[in-house]
Amino acid sequence: MGLTTRSAAAPERAGTTSGTGAIRRTPSTSSSEEDYEDEELVQPQPTDLTSVDAPERYSDVRQLLARQPVQPLEGITGSGWVVGDGYDLEAFNQVNGVWPLGHPLPLPDWSSGGKSTLVFDNVWQYEELNGIVETTLQRMLEETHYNTVNLFVDFYRSFKRTRRSDLRSFFQFYDVPINRRHHMCVSLAFEIMARMVQLFPVLANYLYVVSCEEQVMDCNDYVQLDEECGLNSVDAGVEKEHVMVAMRIAIGERRGVMILDPGYHVSRAVTVMQDQSYPHTGWFTQSKEPHLQRDYCYAYSQQNNKFVEWKEREIRGEDTSYKTSLIYVAQEYITAIDVTVRRNLVYNFRSLLSRDAKGQVYAGIYFPLVANVQESYLTLFYDGPNEQRVRTKLMFSAFKVGKGKLPDYIGQHLSRLAPQLRMPLQELTDLCKSLAEVVTDQNFIGQVLAINSDIGNMSVEN
Repeated sequence: MGLTTRSAAAPERAGTTSGTGAIRRTPSTSSSEEDYEDEELVQPQPTDLTSVDAPERYSDVRQLLARQPVQPLEGITGSGWVVGDGYDLEAFNQVNGVWPLGHPLPLPDWSSGGKSTLVFDNVWQYEELNGIVETTLQRMLEETHYNTVNLFVDFYRSFKRTRRSDLRSFFQFYDVPINRRHHMCVSLAFEIMARMVQLFPVLANYLYVVSCEEQVMDCNDYVQLDEECGLNSVDAGVEKEHVMVAMRIAIGERRGVMILDPGYHVSRAVTVMQDQSYPHTGWFTQSKEPHLQRDYCYAYSQQNNKFVEWKEREIRGEDTSYKTSLIYVAQEYITAIDVTVRRNLVYNFRSLLSRDAKGQVYAGIYFPLVANVQESYLTLFYDGPNEQRVRTKLMFSAFKVGKGKLPDYIGQHLSRLAPQLRMPLQELTDLCKSLAEVVTDQNFIGQVLAINSDIGNMSVEN
């Protein structure tokens, strides 16, 4: 089980989908990435949940929550959702999906019951809670890293310890250790939920994990696919490579949803109203660099309000391009670990990033997985003197020195990067050496890329 945790007294739970030749396993996890060549990156170390503000604060919000018809179950606290270095997966309703024979991933699944809607009398009440959520989210962005590097190293070491040769069968039964140190989108969703429930236990009835299909080719076809066969079927061929957090809201008679996306470094508690009137967030600039501006907008799908469309606009000089992803907000996503984290575990891009409170990535490392491992390289970046960004590519072969000393130029870069990643220099050095071993293992990388290709082929029409 690694660091994956669940309540000792809780019964084993199973996914509800059915499929021919299905195999059921124990829980697991993965991560999501994007093109970091074009943008600044970020993420720090987790803090204790006691870092949130004192419980006597926010009296107006507490009074509002106390008036809600749905009240917290006895004993629910944010710290109760955290178990040691990990999370109580029962608290997040996480189960295993069904894995049909020959399918590259388990099938996603959703809870049959829905979370409640948080009701506000007026916009000002909502604004106050939204501000608290946003402040908590921004603090978390500063205190955590986005990190799919350590999970990948753990995956490799676990595989090598088995002395097996077939990665695909190992991948199917691997129980990914999700924890509070090495965050990707799923554990970041868990973390912000746990912190908010620590502040306001009643929010356990409202916050829920939602799934996201990135860069959908045709939104109409995708929505129709859900209507015809369901997204939890083999025919859907979905990856669900990203997750966010949602909360249904009502301001008087007006309906909407709050979206939190720490996995993509979004520092805003985004408001999506069905009527698209205030406090609907609309378009905002997520990141802005001299060569690239990236803007986001979230709005309910005009085809089906089970979905929220997440539009991304990239402006490069005179050129503008758009991408659309679909967030399924109708139900709580209960296979975030088994499907999403597992999917991202074999994705062909890895990163470890530090972010500031506004979600700007300022230091980190990232690398693609390449078929010819002798050509594998690492990119590292950090803030240099005079507000200059330092970015350099280093061949992984340069890190293969055994117990010897790294070349001076590499040591200098790592010594400047380590403080901005809030890592001891020796820990960062050892991690880079471990990565060199992993990414230059031709047999392992070849099998990882083959699994990733199969998943891409499965979802190519989406």
